[in-house]
Amino acid sequence: MQLRAIIVEDEKLVAWSLGERLRLMNIESVIYDSGLKAIEAALEDQPDIVFVDYKLPDSSGLEVLESLQKYRDKTLFFFMTAYGTSEIAHRALELGATQYLTKPLNFDELNVQLTKALKQRELNFELDLLKQQEQKSYQLGSFISHSETMSRIVQQIEKLTELRSGNILLLGETGTGKDTVARLIHEQSPRAKSPFVIVNCASLSESLLESELFGHERGAFTDAKVRKLGHVEMADGGTIFLDEIGEVPIAFQAKLLRFLETQSFYRVGGTKELSVDVRIIAATDRNLEDGIKTGHFREDLYYRLNVISLELPPLRDRAEDIKPLTYRFIEMFCSELNLSVEGISDAACLLLENYQWPGNIRELKNVIERIFLLERPQLVEPWHLPISLRNASMNRSPHEVSLDGADSFFEGQTLDDIEKYAIDRALNKVGRNQSQAARLLDISRDQIRYKMKKYALK
Repeated sequence: MQLRAIIVEDEKLVAWSLGERLRLMNIESVIYDSGLKAIEAALEDQPDIVFVDYKLPDSSGLEVLESLQKYRDKTLFFFMTAYGTSEIAHRALELGATQYLTKPLNFDELNVQLTKALKQRELNFELDLLKQQEQKSYQLGSFISHSETMSRIVQQIEKLTELRSGNILLLGETGTGKDTVARLIHEQSPRAKSPFVIVNCASLSESLLESELFGHERGAFTDAKVRKLGHVEMADGGTIFLDEIGEVPIAFQAKLLRFLETQSFYRVGGTKELSVDVRIIAATDRNLEDGIKTGHFREDLYYRLNVISLELPPLRDRAEDIKPLTYRFIEMFCSELNLSVEGISDAACLLLENYQWPGNIRELKNVIERIFLLERPQLVEPWHLPISLRNASMNRSPHEVSLDGADSFFEGQTLDDIEKYAIDRALNKVGRNQSQAARLLDISRDQIRYKMKKYALK
C-alpha cells in the first residue's frame, strides 16, 4: 500500500520541494501551513510519516509532536528547523521525533535517512508480529491426529501450508476446530510473517460487513467521521479468515465474489479502486450446496471459495483423539492456572470416549476447564465430570458401551450406586455443604436434597 505523509510547513517553497521529493519516492503527501489543522487531520486519519517545522503561525512543532504522542510507535516524525539548539533537538527527540533535520534541507541526506527509518519501522512491525505469533503458535507436529481420519487431514494441511495462494473452504460441525486449522495453515505458510485477520460473518449485518471488510471513507454515512481501513487492507500480504461464511447476506455475496476474483475493492463511499494480496480461508458448519438449492447462497461464490476443501470430522467419529486431546487441555490449564493435575483415570476417560460430544472439541475443552476451576483434583475421576455427561454416556445402548480395560470402579455397580458414591464424595469434599456440592455436580440444591433423601445420605 502507498505510504502517506503530512507536511506541516508554512514556507510554501520548502513544503512544495519536500512534497515533490516524496512523490518521487512513491509517498503521497498533504501539506498544512497550520499546526492545529495538521493535528486535526492526523488524529482523524493516522499518517505513516509526519514532517513538522519548529516555528508555525499558530503553534510550534513541539506542540504538534506532543499532540500526536499516541502515534509515536507507528508513525515516523521528522522535526525541521532553521533555528536549532541542542535543547530544542533534545526535546523533539524526547517527544518521539525519528530524526532532527536542519533547514535548508539536504534532500540527498533526507532520502538516506527516510529509507533507513522506513526499513527499521518495517523490521519493528515484523518483530512485533513474530512475538504475537510465538504466543499463539500452533505447531503442526503437535496437532492431535491419532485417529486415521485426522491423520489424513493433517497430511492435507501439510501440503496446503507449502502454498502461498489458493482459496480454502473448511467444513464441519461447530466446535471441530476450523478456526485452529485456519490459523495453523497461515502460521505454517509463506504468509506467516503477515497478518492473520478473522472476520465473523454471522455477527455483522450487510452494511456493517461491507464496512468491516472493505473499510469506509470519511462521510460515507452518518457516523463515518474518519476514514477506516477494512480488514482486507489490514491483512495485505497475509490471510483473511471468513468464519461462518454461510451467513453472508445474499445481497452482499456479489461484492464478495468480485473481491475474490480480482483482489480489488472500493471502500464504502470511495471512488478509488484499491488492490491487496491476501489468501482467503472460509469456514462454515452449514451445507452450502443446500443453500444454493434454496437460493440463500450463490453457486458461483461457492465454487470460487471451494478451490480446496477440508471437512473436519466430529469428535464422536475420532474417539482415539479424545484421550490425547484431554491431556493437552489438562497440560494447558495446569500451566494457565498454576495447578498440578496428574491426568485422568481410565474410568473417566471411558466416559469421555463414550459421550457423543455435540459441541465437539470446544465442549471437551470447556468440560476440562470447569473441572480445573471448581474441582482442582490430583486425578480426574468420573465424579468430577458433569452429571449430564455421565448419564448420557452410560445410558447409551449396551452394544455401544465397552468397559474392557476400565478399572474396577464400574464392576458390579448400578448407575444408582455410582451416583450415590459421587454425591457422597462431593459432599465430603465441601464439608457436607449442600449448595457447594450441588455446584460441583452441576445440579440444583433441590436436586441434591432429593437425591440425598433417595440414597439416605446425611
